[in-house]
Parts: sequence; C-alpha cells; structure tokens
Amino acid sequence: MKIRVNDTELYVDVEGPQLHVDGDRWAERQTILVLHGGPGFDQGYLRPGLGALSRDAQLVFVDLRGQGRSGRPPVHTCTLEQMAEDVAALCEQLGIERPVLFGHSAGGFVALHLALRHPDLVGGLILCNTAPTLAPMHDENPPPTLAERAPAEAVEVAARLFGGDFSPGTVDAFNRSVAPYYAGPQHMGLPGRLLALSDFTTDVAQYFFGVLAAGYDLRPQLSDISAPTLVIVGRHDWVCPPVAGRTLAAGIPGARLTEIPEAGHFVFSEEPSAFLHAVRDFLDRLRTTPVHNRSGHVGERAVHR
Repeated sequence: MKIRVNDTELYVDVEGPQLHVDGDRWAERQTILVLHGGPGFDQGYLRPGLGALSRDAQLVFVDLRGQGRSGRPPVHTCTLEQMAEDVAALCEQLGIERPVLFGHSAGGFVALHLALRHPDLVGGLILCNTAPTLAPMHDENPPPTLAERAPAEAVEVAARLFGGDFSPGTVDAFNRSVAPYYAGPQHMGLPGRLLALSDFTTDVAQYFFGVLAAGYDLRPQLSDISAPTLVIVGRHDWVCPPVAGRTLAAGIPGARLTEIPEAGHFVFSEEPSAFLHAVRDFLDRLRTTPVHNRSGHVGERAVHR
C-alpha cells in the first residue's frame, strides 16, 4: 500500500499481525519498522532474512522516498533528514507508537536521524551493518579490505561507483565483480540473490554519494540518543566495518553490541541463527522495559506471548 506523507508517497508492506489471540484475550506485539539501505535500494533484499521475525513482532517494511515503489519527488529532497521526517509522519498517520527501528546500512543513517530528531517516537533501535560516519576510522584489528580480498578490477569499479559514477556500465560491473565481496568468504554467492530482489534508483544513490556523503557524521550526537539500542556488525564487513559498529555502541548510552564472526554486510541472511538470537534477546528485554507513552504515563509494555 502507499501512504501520502509530506510531498510524496511511501510504499509500505507488512508481515505479521499487530494483535494476536493469547488464550481468551487479545495481546499486542511490538512493531519493527524496517528501513533499507543504499541509498538507492528498497525493502526487497531484506525480506528473506527478516521474515522469520514476523513470528515475534509485526514487521512494517518501508521503501524510502525516491526509491523502490515509493514516489519520485525531486532528488534534492532525498536527504537523510527528510527521509527521517517521512518515517515520523508515516508513524503518525498509521498510529504506530514507539516502534523498534531496524536500520540496515544507509537505513541505519536514517534511523539515527529519526532517533535524534524524534526521541519520543522511538521505542528501540536495531542498527545493523551501519555507521555514524563514512569518514575513515582507525581500527587496530580491521577486517580484510576489498583490496585484500578482491582483484584489482573490482577495487577500481568500487572506487568509480563510490566516487559518484552510477552509469549503467559501472553499476553492472559493480554487481558482477564487487557485490559478492559484500558477504563473508563463506557466503559470497548470497549478495547477488538478495540484490536481485531490489530495484536500484541511481539518481538517489548518485545524489547521496556525490553530494551528501562527505557531510554525514553523527558521532558528536550519539550520546543524545535515548532509545535502547542493539548494534549488530559482521566481522567481514568492509562497507560498514566493525569499528563503525563499535563506535556506535560506545557512543550511544547503554547500547549492546553483537559481532557475528562469519558474516559480512548482510548478517541477517548470511548467519540467520546468530542474527535472530541477538534480535530476539533484545526484543525480550524491551518487553519488560518501562516506557513513557504519549500521555506521559509510565508503565510496562503490555505484550504477552
């Protein structure tokens, strides 16, 4: 379905009910609002890995503005800040209160902005394979770089694309020669299958990497995030490397960090058992955490299984 927010439409799809029958009563489950990466991709590549969580929570998948099945506003409006405002407006329209935000890769950039701009809206954060900045960060024990894992051709193609060249030839070469290295060595056949489920919007990606990426740095603001937070990283992720996840976990008060040794940038599909264990443990902790609702009342989450 499409929901009108601000100056565009967002495509939204849902897996799992919000309400379910528990014995002789209705019980409400948590809502996880899922934000995809790129920028430029859509929710498709996330669906196989996250679908299993629909037995634990209601999953609301969103195609962010200008991407996937959502509307096509002017590309200069496709900023991280505006995407965060769109998601806040979406929650208001659909009556979603205090969702858990799941942000993968650039979707994590949007989730961080939303948590900073609308702290009362966010019930929890799951930051998966993401980063507070795209600036280099020192790591005493870094994962193998793309240059250490891939042939020189792949390194050159990646440099062209991340430098702003999203021509069809470069995108095709990237999918063929670079995308397999987004996964850990044991899972290199996976990225191609996942990314085939998503469309790619080149103008949004080009605008981000060509104009916005250099200015993205939320490290000074991480201590202002109040939502309970789980950070998940893959040991072999050179795109959003483990040091980025450690920086997030160190900067956000009370954040928990899970590093998955055999995974790269798609931990949810590369190592699903470890991923689901970490997320379910986090959700269990949230279920008994006192929260403030919009009326200011303090209580516990009324969720029963």
